[in-house]
Amino acid sequence: MDKNNPKISVIMPVYKVEKYLARCLDSIILQTYENLEIICVNDGSPDGSLKILEDYAKRDKRIKIISQENKGLSGARNTGMEAMTGDYFTFIDSDDWLQLGAYQKFVDVLKREERTIDIFVFNGFNYFQEQRVKINAVAKIFGVEEWGDFKDSHFKSIRQHKNPMHNSMAVWNKLFRTEWYRKYNFQFMDRMLAQDRLFSAQTYLATDNVYVYEDYLYGYRSRPESMCHAMNDNVFHLLIICDKVKEVYKQNNFFEESKYAYLEYLVRETIIGVKGCRDDLRTPFLEEARKRLNILIPELEEERYKQDIRYELSQDILHLDGNTLRKKYRSLWI
Repeated sequence: MDKNNPKISVIMPVYKVEKYLARCLDSIILQTYENLEIICVNDGSPDGSLKILEDYAKRDKRIKIISQENKGLSGARNTGMEAMTGDYFTFIDSDDWLQLGAYQKFVDVLKREERTIDIFVFNGFNYFQEQRVKINAVAKIFGVEEWGDFKDSHFKSIRQHKNPMHNSMAVWNKLFRTEWYRKYNFQFMDRMLAQDRLFSAQTYLATDNVYVYEDYLYGYRSRPESMCHAMNDNVFHLLIICDKVKEVYKQNNFFEESKYAYLEYLVRETIIGVKGCRDDLRTPFLEEARKRLNILIPELEEERYKQDIRYELSQDILHLDGNTLRKKYRSLWI
């Protein structure tokens, strides 16, 4: 690999995003760093997204279109990883966008660091769209201070993170070194909601060569019609992924020191599910979440648990009915 000119594979699943797709593509092809392979996986999109992709591919030869029957976000990402040929790879959601110069900033870090970078983590901002209550707001994705002090080094291990299951578990705010990744070949679970949490947990625990970059390089669009805000039977995936993450942490001897972070993670996913699922699924989903909380809580120190920021939320989950819980936290972006 030429550190001065690494090839970056940008993997973009595409499904029903014709309204946002052009802005996303523009933000990629206009990057100041040009050695890109742009893999657009048309996941059986029924709208005009494919036509937009084809028009852009005629103008930019770096764009590669792969069309497949719908396999969901996880299947589209797996397809992209199978096809990638870059030295590093990254993901972008097709309704989001990159800041100008994002990849050049990564390459600049790569050039000056002698140590190998397996995962490059950068910050981003959340753009909230909610027409029902007319919200248009911006907030940071996560606080880099949760990784600790950067005075000595930007290289971190997830074991140093103050809250390892907070907002660092997405995959679109990272670049991964392909050669390192191929040793493990982690895959996204087929047709599973929130499977990026598991992928991030697996990859984080497979290396200590994580470089954390403070700058905001990504714009994430949070919108009501997106997958995580329009759940049906797949709402139970949130809890299944929670179980899988817990299993990975235990296998890597990391759960005991991170169980309070896991409490926050489980509570957060429960509230997301209660707010986003169909009315007829709310009670059975809540019952499943309570089972997990009732197993976890006895493992926690009572005083520390009661001082936890999510204590009130966990108590509400245990004692309020689903509709009351949804109403109470309906306007909470979590």
